[in-house]
Amino acid sequence: MKLGRFIVDAHVHGQRFAPGPQLAEKLKQKKSVNYNDLAEVIAGSTPYDNSARLLFDMERYGVDMCVLLPAFGMTNELNLEIVSRHPDQFVAVCMPTRSRKRAGHADEPWDAAAAAAELDQLLATGHFVGIGEGLPADHSRRRTLSQTERLDQMRPTMEVARKHKTVVQVHSGVVMGYPLTHHFWPETLHPIWLLDIAQEYPDVPIVFNHGGVQGGRWEQFFEEALMVAGANDNIYLETGLWWAELYEQALRDPNVGAEKLLWGCDWGASIPFHSQPGQRPGAFAVQLRKQPPVNHQVDVWGWSLRELLRLDIAQDDLNLILGGNAARVYNLPVPHSRLFRPVGSELTPQPRERKRPPRSPEK
Repeated sequence: MKLGRFIVDAHVHGQRFAPGPQLAEKLKQKKSVNYNDLAEVIAGSTPYDNSARLLFDMERYGVDMCVLLPAFGMTNELNLEIVSRHPDQFVAVCMPTRSRKRAGHADEPWDAAAAAAELDQLLATGHFVGIGEGLPADHSRRRTLSQTERLDQMRPTMEVARKHKTVVQVHSGVVMGYPLTHHFWPETLHPIWLLDIAQEYPDVPIVFNHGGVQGGRWEQFFEEALMVAGANDNIYLETGLWWAELYEQALRDPNVGAEKLLWGCDWGASIPFHSQPGQRPGAFAVQLRKQPPVNHQVDVWGWSLRELLRLDIAQDDLNLILGGNAARVYNLPVPHSRLFRPVGSELTPQPRERKRPPRSPEK
């Protein structure tokens, strides 16, 4: 039995890298390679289409639709190619990859207004359903950002999102292997910073990537993200890397509940799972610094769906988490109307029913 009527993973990477040769070169210089090395070689690699494996997992686990995100080094163009071949199964959000690449090659300094202008052009095509993963940032920067400086960088993108009536994603949580500092995404370590932005742009839906838990078993960022979501009607939380007890905390919160949770698992990321039998959680996603990067397709859906199966909640609530909220927030086409209970938010209208071809006349 499927766990939900219409299942949407709101955080998927359908592209992947093959950095084996570059990592092999590094192995000639050192005894082992780590996630820092992987992040370094990915920056100069060309991604390939990994949708065949993605479609295989979708069939196995009953996932109906995925929101494709361009992560580090991935491209909007390749995501659109995947969407064009499977329009009933995929949609994509976009990032200003051109301005980021120019800054990364030191051709010109990164500029928040230029990044926002690129997003404006991308969204005007009508091919994208939001902005993500995370808010645009200067990934070439090596200077610590203050809260004031970073919020000023966010505002041009928020204006573009308001103009196009679309969703923005904010990154939160720490994966533990890739290098992460206050240089370009300080909000990932301080979800509470988004209180100001959420209040300034109450008409713009904001989704916290990972809901504060990208890796590890620590709940500090989760607690901050939960508080921000409870204090603002326009904040939503991705939950795919949560274990059951975290869902229960959010469901007990009268200002959060099932209505603000979107199942988004980071499918396609290089994040293995660590098992600790007899503890809670019994397993959690985390990059293991004492081991080399994983080279297989980690099965995140199997683990995540089993955590959801542990919840003793109404099926209508589970249907919202597994697909209804994503369909509403991202305005996704669904097979039929009235599949999900309404939540009564003006920011999030009911999902649109997918248009079906007219029936052929009976002979």
